Amino acid sequence: MTLELILQLASITLILASGPAIIFLVSLRQGNL
Repeated sequence: MTLELILQLASITLILASGPAIIFLVSLRQGNL
């Protein structure tokens, strides 16, 4: 595995992981939970 491929996979994983977290934080701020 090349370094570029590892960086791409890492960034994709971060984006996928941060999506639900951001939605959760926004709903927490608005008090919808």
